[in-house]
Amino acid sequence: MDPHRKPIAHRIEWLMQHARQYSESFSSSDATITRQLYLAEHHSAIAALKCMDGRMTLSVDTHTPSGIIQRTSFVWVPHMYNAPK
Repeated sequence: MDPHRKPIAHRIEWLMQHARQYSESFSSSDATITRQLYLAEHHSAIAALKCMDGRMTLSVDTHTPSGIIQRTSFVWVPHMYNAPK
């Protein structure tokens, strides 16, 4: 059955389950260590423009750990990105 034709309650439950799985994965100690190691090895901050509705998953496209590429207000704040001084 086409997922778009399933009852709304089923689609909402699927979305909530997907969010729970992503949250558990993102919050795991392995993911935290992976992000810390990546930031220690790569000192450059990354800036990118993307679709407002989030269709581009930049961490997947660039093979970086989830949480490295974050939204910004286009204000450069080096201490937020662990940039070398």
